[in-house]
Amino acid sequence: MKMQAERLTVIEPLPLPLHERSFDDAEQLAQALAKQVAADLRGALARHGEACIALSGGNTPKRFFAALATQTLDWARVTVLPIDERWLPPEHPRSNEKLLRDHLLQHNAAAARLLPMYRPTETPEAALMPVLTKIANEGLPLDVAVLGMGDDGHVASLFPDLGSDNPALREIGLQPRGRAPVIAVRTAAMPEPRMSLTLSAIFTAPALYLHIEGAKKRAVLDVAQRDPRCALPIRSVLAGAPSPPTLYWSP
Repeated sequence: MKMQAERLTVIEPLPLPLHERSFDDAEQLAQALAKQVAADLRGALARHGEACIALSGGNTPKRFFAALATQTLDWARVTVLPIDERWLPPEHPRSNEKLLRDHLLQHNAAAARLLPMYRPTETPEAALMPVLTKIANEGLPLDVAVLGMGDDGHVASLFPDLGSDNPALREIGLQPRGRAPVIAVRTAAMPEPRMSLTLSAIFTAPALYLHIEGAKKRAVLDVAQRDPRCALPIRSVLAGAPSPPTLYWSP
Protein backbone atom coordinates (compact mmCIF):
# COMPACT_ATOMS: atom_id res chain seq x y z
CA MET A 1 0.00 0.00 0.00
CA LYS A 2 1.50 3.30 -1.06
CA MET A 3 1.79 6.05 1.53
CA GLN A 4 0.55 9.40 0.34
CA ALA A 5 3.20 12.09 0.69
CA GLU A 6 2.28 14.77 3.18
CA ARG A 7 1.96 18.19 1.63
CA LEU A 8 3.24 21.22 3.46
CA THR A 9 1.52 24.51 2.84
CA VAL A 10 3.88 27.46 2.87
CA ILE A 11 2.11 30.65 3.88
CA GLU A 12 3.74 33.73 2.42
CA PRO A 13 3.76 36.76 4.75
CA LEU A 14 1.40 39.52 3.74
CA PRO A 15 3.04 42.70 2.46
CA LEU A 16 3.00 45.63 4.85
CA PRO A 17 0.07 47.96 4.11
CA LEU A 18 0.72 50.96 1.90
CA HIS A 19 -1.71 53.22 0.07
CA GLU A 20 -0.54 53.95 -3.44
CA ARG A 21 -1.01 56.61 -6.09
CA SER A 22 0.93 56.16 -9.32
CA PHE A 23 1.49 58.77 -12.03
CA ASP A 24 2.77 58.76 -15.60
CA ASP A 25 5.52 61.28 -14.88
CA ALA A 26 7.14 63.36 -12.16
CA GLU A 27 5.28 66.57 -13.05
CA GLN A 28 1.87 64.95 -12.64
CA LEU A 29 3.03 63.50 -9.33
CA ALA A 30 4.31 66.87 -8.09
CA GLN A 31 1.06 68.66 -8.89
CA ALA A 32 -1.11 65.98 -7.28
CA LEU A 33 1.02 65.74 -4.14
CA ALA A 34 1.08 69.53 -3.79
CA LYS A 35 -2.71 69.72 -3.98
CA GLN A 36 -3.12 66.94 -1.41
CA VAL A 37 -0.58 68.41 1.03
CA ALA A 38 -2.16 71.86 0.68
CA ALA A 39 -5.53 70.33 1.54
CA ASP A 40 -4.00 68.67 4.60
CA LEU A 41 -2.49 71.97 5.73
CA ARG A 42 -5.80 73.79 5.27
CA GLY A 43 -7.48 71.12 7.37
CA ALA A 44 -4.90 71.52 10.15
CA LEU A 45 -5.31 75.31 10.07
CA ALA A 46 -9.07 74.94 10.38
CA ARG A 47 -8.75 72.54 13.32
CA HIS A 48 -6.18 74.32 15.46
CA GLY A 49 -5.20 77.59 13.83
CA GLU A 50 -1.68 76.61 12.78
CA ALA A 51 0.06 73.84 10.86
CA CYS A 52 3.49 72.22 10.73
CA ILE A 53 5.01 70.26 7.86
CA ALA A 54 8.33 68.35 7.69
CA LEU A 55 9.93 67.86 4.29
CA SER A 56 12.79 65.79 2.90
CA GLY A 57 15.67 67.10 0.82
CA GLY A 58 17.42 65.90 -2.31
CA ASN A 59 16.67 66.51 -5.98
CA THR A 60 13.44 64.51 -6.17
CA PRO A 61 11.15 66.96 -4.31
CA LYS A 62 12.10 70.14 -6.20
CA ARG A 63 9.11 69.93 -8.60
CA PHE A 64 6.81 69.19 -5.69
CA PHE A 65 8.16 72.16 -3.70
CA ALA A 66 7.62 74.49 -6.66
CA ALA A 67 4.05 73.26 -7.07
CA LEU A 68 3.33 73.50 -3.33
CA ALA A 69 4.68 77.08 -3.19
CA THR A 70 1.86 78.28 -5.46
CA GLN A 71 -0.95 76.69 -3.45
CA THR A 72 -3.39 79.09 -1.82
CA LEU A 73 -3.61 78.85 1.97
CA ASP A 74 -2.70 80.93 5.01
CA TRP A 75 1.03 80.29 4.79
CA ALA A 76 1.80 82.80 7.55
CA ARG A 77 0.43 80.26 10.03
CA VAL A 78 2.47 77.34 8.61
CA THR A 79 5.80 76.18 10.05
CA VAL A 80 8.15 74.29 7.72
CA LEU A 81 11.05 72.20 8.95
CA PRO A 82 13.53 69.89 7.22
CA ILE A 83 13.21 66.22 8.07
CA ASP A 84 17.00 66.11 8.17
CA GLU A 85 19.95 68.36 7.59
CA ARG A 86 23.55 68.04 6.49
CA TRP A 87 25.86 69.88 8.89
CA LEU A 88 26.64 72.61 6.38
CA PRO A 89 25.97 76.35 6.50
CA PRO A 90 22.65 77.41 4.93
CA GLU A 91 24.33 79.01 1.91
CA HIS A 92 26.00 75.69 0.95
CA PRO A 93 24.46 74.07 -2.18
CA ARG A 94 23.94 70.77 -0.31
CA SER A 95 22.06 72.40 2.57
CA ASN A 96 18.44 71.32 2.94
CA GLU A 97 17.66 74.70 4.49
CA LYS A 98 18.86 76.34 1.27
CA LEU A 99 16.79 73.86 -0.76
CA LEU A 100 13.65 74.83 1.13
CA ARG A 101 14.36 78.56 0.87
CA ASP A 102 15.12 78.38 -2.87
CA HIS A 103 12.34 76.03 -3.99
CA LEU A 104 9.50 76.18 -1.45
CA LEU A 105 9.59 79.48 0.45
CA GLN A 106 8.71 81.45 -2.67
CA HIS A 107 5.48 82.87 -4.15
CA ASN A 108 2.56 82.22 -1.76
CA ALA A 109 4.70 80.10 0.56
CA ALA A 110 7.18 82.95 1.17
CA ALA A 111 5.09 83.86 4.21
CA ALA A 112 5.70 80.49 5.91
CA ARG A 113 7.99 80.22 8.92
CA LEU A 114 11.10 78.05 8.55
CA LEU A 115 12.34 76.13 11.59
CA PRO A 116 15.92 75.18 10.63
CA MET A 117 18.08 72.51 12.23
CA TYR A 118 21.53 73.87 11.45
CA ARG A 119 23.42 75.91 14.04
CA PRO A 120 26.93 77.43 13.59
CA THR A 121 28.64 74.77 15.69
CA GLU A 122 31.45 72.49 14.60
CA THR A 123 29.41 69.31 15.03
CA PRO A 124 25.71 68.43 15.14
CA GLU A 125 26.28 66.77 18.51
CA ALA A 126 27.23 70.16 19.97
CA ALA A 127 23.89 71.64 18.87
CA LEU A 128 21.71 68.61 19.53
CA MET A 129 20.03 69.67 22.77
CA PRO A 130 19.11 73.22 21.67
CA VAL A 131 17.77 71.96 18.32
CA LEU A 132 15.94 69.06 19.96
CA THR A 133 14.30 71.39 22.48
CA LYS A 134 13.24 73.94 19.87
CA ILE A 135 11.75 71.35 17.53
CA ALA A 136 9.96 69.57 20.39
CA ASN A 137 8.47 72.85 21.59
CA GLU A 138 7.75 74.60 18.29
CA GLY A 139 7.60 71.94 15.58
CA LEU A 140 5.79 68.98 17.09
CA PRO A 141 3.39 67.41 16.66
CA LEU A 142 3.58 67.53 12.90
CA ASP A 143 0.51 67.75 10.70
CA VAL A 144 2.16 66.54 7.50
CA ALA A 145 5.42 64.72 6.73
CA VAL A 146 6.71 63.91 3.24
CA LEU A 147 9.50 61.35 3.20
CA GLY A 148 11.82 60.51 0.37
CA MET A 149 13.89 57.35 0.09
CA GLY A 150 17.40 56.66 -1.17
CA ASP A 151 18.47 53.80 -3.43
CA ASP A 152 19.85 52.11 -0.29
CA GLY A 153 16.51 52.25 1.52
CA HIS A 154 17.38 55.15 3.84
CA VAL A 155 14.80 57.70 4.90
CA ALA A 156 15.54 61.09 6.45
CA SER A 157 19.17 60.64 7.58
CA LEU A 158 18.39 57.21 8.98
CA PHE A 159 20.80 55.08 6.95
CA PRO A 160 21.21 51.28 6.89
CA ASP A 161 24.46 51.62 8.87
CA LEU A 162 22.79 53.74 11.58
CA GLY A 163 24.10 52.60 14.94
CA SER A 164 27.01 50.57 13.57
CA ASP A 165 29.23 52.21 16.20
CA ASN A 166 26.45 52.83 18.72
CA PRO A 167 23.56 50.32 18.54
CA ALA A 168 21.43 52.51 20.82
CA LEU A 169 21.35 55.15 18.08
CA ARG A 170 19.54 52.79 15.70
CA GLU A 171 17.04 51.97 18.42
CA ILE A 172 16.39 55.66 19.10
CA GLY A 173 16.20 56.66 15.45
CA LEU A 174 13.91 53.86 14.26
CA GLN A 175 11.74 53.46 17.34
CA PRO A 176 8.13 54.27 16.40
CA ARG A 177 7.17 55.64 19.81
CA GLY A 178 10.31 57.08 21.37
CA ARG A 179 10.96 60.21 23.40
CA ALA A 180 13.83 61.69 21.35
CA PRO A 181 12.59 63.64 18.31
CA VAL A 182 16.04 64.42 16.88
CA ILE A 183 19.40 62.62 16.66
CA ALA A 184 22.88 63.47 15.38
CA VAL A 185 23.98 61.06 12.64
CA ARG A 186 27.26 60.00 11.07
CA THR A 187 27.33 57.53 8.21
CA ALA A 188 30.01 56.00 6.02
CA ALA A 189 27.64 56.47 3.08
CA MET A 190 27.83 60.28 3.10
CA PRO A 191 30.65 62.78 3.69
CA GLU A 192 28.96 65.18 6.11
CA PRO A 193 27.64 64.58 9.61
CA ARG A 194 23.92 65.19 9.87
CA MET A 195 20.96 65.79 12.11
CA SER A 196 17.66 63.99 11.59
CA LEU A 197 14.16 63.67 12.92
CA THR A 198 13.54 60.23 14.38
CA LEU A 199 10.65 58.04 13.28
CA SER A 200 8.84 58.79 16.53
CA ALA A 201 8.81 62.49 15.57
CA ILE A 202 7.88 61.81 11.94
CA PHE A 203 5.04 59.55 13.05
CA THR A 204 3.34 62.42 14.91
CA ALA A 205 2.06 63.51 11.48
CA PRO A 206 -1.41 62.12 10.74
CA ALA A 207 -0.72 62.73 7.03
CA LEU A 208 2.39 60.76 6.07
CA TYR A 209 3.53 60.55 2.45
CA LEU A 210 6.33 58.69 0.69
CA HIS A 211 7.52 60.40 -2.49
CA ILE A 212 9.52 58.07 -4.76
CA GLU A 213 10.47 58.27 -8.42
CA GLY A 214 12.12 55.67 -10.64
CA ALA A 215 12.05 51.90 -11.07
CA LYS A 216 15.16 51.28 -8.95
CA LYS A 217 13.72 52.87 -5.83
CA ARG A 218 10.39 51.19 -6.43
CA ALA A 219 12.13 47.80 -6.47
CA VAL A 220 13.80 48.57 -3.12
CA LEU A 221 10.45 49.61 -1.66
CA ASP A 222 8.77 46.43 -2.91
CA VAL A 223 11.39 44.28 -1.16
CA ALA A 224 10.97 46.25 2.06
CA GLN A 225 7.21 45.91 1.87
CA ARG A 226 7.20 42.15 1.30
CA ASP A 227 10.29 40.68 2.97
CA PRO A 228 10.12 40.43 6.79
CA ARG A 229 13.88 39.81 6.85
CA CYS A 230 14.54 43.23 5.34
CA ALA A 231 16.41 45.48 7.80
CA LEU A 232 16.36 48.69 5.76
CA PRO A 233 15.05 51.85 7.45
CA ILE A 234 12.18 52.11 4.95
CA ARG A 235 10.91 48.77 6.30
CA SER A 236 10.79 50.37 9.77
CA VAL A 237 8.66 53.17 8.33
CA LEU A 238 6.16 50.76 6.79
CA ALA A 239 6.08 48.50 9.85
CA GLY A 240 5.92 51.20 12.51
CA ALA A 241 3.70 53.95 11.11
CA PRO A 242 0.46 54.36 13.11
CA SER A 243 -1.50 54.13 9.85
CA PRO A 244 -0.31 53.12 6.37
CA PRO A 245 1.66 55.86 4.57
CA THR A 246 0.54 56.97 1.14
CA LEU A 247 3.00 56.38 -1.69
CA TYR A 248 3.24 58.89 -4.53
CA TRP A 249 5.27 57.22 -7.28
CA SER A 250 6.19 57.80 -10.92
CA PRO A 251 8.61 55.94 -13.20
